[in-house]
Amino acid sequence: MTATAACVTCGDPLPEAVAGRRYCSNACRQRAYRERSSARDDSPPDSALPAPLDTFVGRREELASLARTETRRLVSLVGPAGAGKTRLAVQHAGRRADQTWWAALAPVSDVVQAVYTAVGAHPLPHRSVLDAVIAEVERHRRPLLVLDNCEHLLADVADVVSELLACCPRLRVLTTSREPLRIAGEQVFAVGELELPPAEADVAEALRHDAVVLFRDRAVSVDRSFEVDATNVADVVAVCRSLDGMPLAIELAARRTTVLSPADILARLGDRLALLTGGPRAADDRHRTLRTAIGWSYDLLSEEEQAASRRLAVLGVPFDLGVASAVCGVPDALELLTGLEQKSLLVVERAGGHTTFRQLESVRLYCHERAVAYADISLVADRVVEWVCSVVEPEISSFFPSPSVVLRLDRNAGLLELAVKRTAETRDWPRHALTIVATAWTSTPRGPRGAPTELLHQALSRPMPQVYRSVLAVLAAMHHRVRGGWHVTRRFAEESLAIERAEARRPGTTARALEVLASAEAHTGDPERAWRLFDEAAALLHESDDKLARAILLNSYGWTLVQNGFADRAAPLVGEALTLTRLIGLPHMLNPVLHTAGAIALARGNHAEAVDLFRESLEVGAEHPVDQYYDLEGLALGLIGMGSDDERALSLLVSAAAVRTRYDFRAEPYWQALLDEARAVCRERIAAGRLRAAESTGERMSFTQAISYALTAQPHTGDDGLISARELHVATLVAEGLTNRQIGQRLGISPHTVARHVTHARSKLGLRSRSQLAVWAGRQTP
Repeated sequence: MTATAACVTCGDPLPEAVAGRRYCSNACRQRAYRERSSARDDSPPDSALPAPLDTFVGRREELASLARTETRRLVSLVGPAGAGKTRLAVQHAGRRADQTWWAALAPVSDVVQAVYTAVGAHPLPHRSVLDAVIAEVERHRRPLLVLDNCEHLLADVADVVSELLACCPRLRVLTTSREPLRIAGEQVFAVGELELPPAEADVAEALRHDAVVLFRDRAVSVDRSFEVDATNVADVVAVCRSLDGMPLAIELAARRTTVLSPADILARLGDRLALLTGGPRAADDRHRTLRTAIGWSYDLLSEEEQAASRRLAVLGVPFDLGVASAVCGVPDALELLTGLEQKSLLVVERAGGHTTFRQLESVRLYCHERAVAYADISLVADRVVEWVCSVVEPEISSFFPSPSVVLRLDRNAGLLELAVKRTAETRDWPRHALTIVATAWTSTPRGPRGAPTELLHQALSRPMPQVYRSVLAVLAAMHHRVRGGWHVTRRFAEESLAIERAEARRPGTTARALEVLASAEAHTGDPERAWRLFDEAAALLHESDDKLARAILLNSYGWTLVQNGFADRAAPLVGEALTLTRLIGLPHMLNPVLHTAGAIALARGNHAEAVDLFRESLEVGAEHPVDQYYDLEGLALGLIGMGSDDERALSLLVSAAAVRTRYDFRAEPYWQALLDEARAVCRERIAAGRLRAAESTGERMSFTQAISYALTAQPHTGDDGLISARELHVATLVAEGLTNRQIGQRLGISPHTVARHVTHARSKLGLRSRSQLAVWAGRQTP
């Protein structure tokens, strides 16, 4: 029997003649009216919306999006501890003119009773408590029920909400929780970080972002004299960014400004769980310290999820599914990661078709504390070592590791330091050698490929299998080659070659040792031996099907020939290398081959062709910009040869020189002579004042900005400096007419991130609208 099949007051069955009515007689109707009237003055306080005493900051986009969910009957605000879900729910619900009930579930264990109290229902004879709730809800035209903090009662909440929505067609339900209810019809609304400014933001730009405004607002509430100004804006921004833009953490940090400056707060954030305490006395206990807020979520996890959270926290860097499976000790950690993401304890990031996961830093620090208590640190370190070795070992005999392996290591480069440290601590020298090999194969957008000199030399002083020593020796030779240490390069290459010929006899590593030794011989006085060594290496690779290895070898051979004055001999070798690399379909591997092709064009006096080749190399190598200093130099040489843009060329030369100095990358004598001659030409052609301005532009630009400058018509010289390469790319797509969502899909980033790039680019360029940015970007096309 449904809730309306009996009299609401007395519970007697309604005869068919009055079906559809709620009362069996006028007497029952009047009795119900009297009960409602008398109960209205005694309505429980929990049924009213909370009345915050401080200001609501930001969340304009979220509130607008929530307003568009009015047609959805169940909306769940989901986010991590301290994201501001409750406050957002209050702000949204407060905009409604219809009946709204608020049920705070954090302190309760009986969902039905909590809802019964919140809606002010009255007992019905011979009927359940839920029936009484339904009867009360049905009295209202467009009621909204808000259930706050559902995460500890998810199953019960899901059952009650399902029943209410089925029986009350006009009812809407809004929930807040660390994870969704996962029932039919639920619209999940993610509540994440507040909008964060870039690290270098000035006061005006910083105060356009919600995180900084919240910090200022809460700091002023405890110290009226506080303001964000030029002396502290960098520290305030750094605090907000370090706290991942989480409102609770920012509020707790801001309250410390009574005794600590923003710089002091920033310095203490390494121990933020002890620092961020002292929330308002009226606040829920879970929101008075950061530790208890996170602990509430952690305690609700299963044992397996708690163990995974602890162990992943030890990593301290983003990780992919394969790494997570290894660290958690399971064949496939997909279900574990899915569960933690749904509970708002993991952040999922997608870029370039690849998915990675990370913990918010505050969550990670809490879970790391638990990892220490459970003695998980060594366990995780050993599993990371096992994972690194499992990736490196199968490739140890290759001329060059497969690109998929290099990419996998690049994406998890942050783990290698842990593996190196652990194997050194345990004196596991064979596996230590493999971790050093992994480091040497790896690069990041911020740093060059290769292990540090000291690390390579120390590793070679340890006992290890000869096959490992051969690989480490040739990597050490390659390391010194890019730094111009040709005699040291030859010594390490000869050591590797001797091991290969005596014991290993592996074509791939033997050919690599021959290639590096050949380039050293060409620079230390025996070019004829160099050509023989190159030919021997080519013969070894001829029988293999490793097209990438052959392309790398032919390119090295061609580059060495060019430096010795044999550009015409080099051209067919590099042409074949270029064809092979294009066929393989690895754009980023084109970078060194395009450089050599550009150098051949320069040697032949084909400056326009050289400019085109170096431009293409800059475009395809954008994933690792630090590797592109040669391309900036080559493009500059081509521009100077054409006589078309000497000032830009000089700026590019200066910027590339800064990279060489920073990483001790020395140009080969042949190439250095070209660079010196180009600088001399610039000094002759450019007036003194403009010469110094061009040099100053090169000195001030970051390397990424220099690449952007190289690929655009003119640099922007406003107060905020040049826009980044990513911002330029986004601006170009805006000019193509793409929406933020379409740009995000193309670049593998969120629409919110695209919007930030657009905002930052407009701010730096002094543009007032998106259309102005599109026009500006259209003019930058060479």
